[in-house]
Amino acid sequence: MFKLKRPVKPEWMSQEFNDQMPGKLVIRAIRNKTRTIVTTLLDAEEYSRTEIIALYLKRWHVETDFDVIKTTMKMDMLRCKSPEMVRKEISVNLLVYNVIRALMGKVAEHIGKTPREVSFKAAQETLVSFHQTLLGASGNWLEEKIINMLEIIGQHVVGNRPGRSEPRAVKRRPKPHKRLQHPRAQARRLKQYQGKAA
Repeated sequence: MFKLKRPVKPEWMSQEFNDQMPGKLVIRAIRNKTRTIVTTLLDAEEYSRTEIIALYLKRWHVETDFDVIKTTMKMDMLRCKSPEMVRKEISVNLLVYNVIRALMGKVAEHIGKTPREVSFKAAQETLVSFHQTLLGASGNWLEEKIINMLEIIGQHVVGNRPGRSEPRAVKRRPKPHKRLQHPRAQARRLKQYQGKAA
């Protein structure tokens, strides 16, 4: 166990906010062969060393989930312009993301696996392909189609890769074009956009 004292108030922080901070913070350091994990979960009986290390190693799921939201859900480039519409765009994307995750939970229950073993991309693509069919279905036929969809998604099981880590680097190279910083109609008339790419 280690005790960290509250540092001197930085200039940008208000005195009121600084006073809300505890005077000291007790932390616990857990070491294994390759890393040290610092936590405020102090009770070693309730939160064992092995459980905390196992939880830390699952952090890769956070990385892949953000990647799915940005890449698979195509949220890496937001298309709306006003702040209100950007918030709506993000909300709708996250709603769809959660619907797909709920569907993956149903699939996992149906095939006797964990939701992490079901492919997000397969669930998304299957849901899109069944979209029109499900809208026009009802009664027993609807139930039959849903079961059929769950079975198709369940065929795409992903592997378990514990402790996975990837380099924090971008593989895709930037395009050699100038950045468009004016409306297209105006840019067509400006000299800075004419000629070869910079």
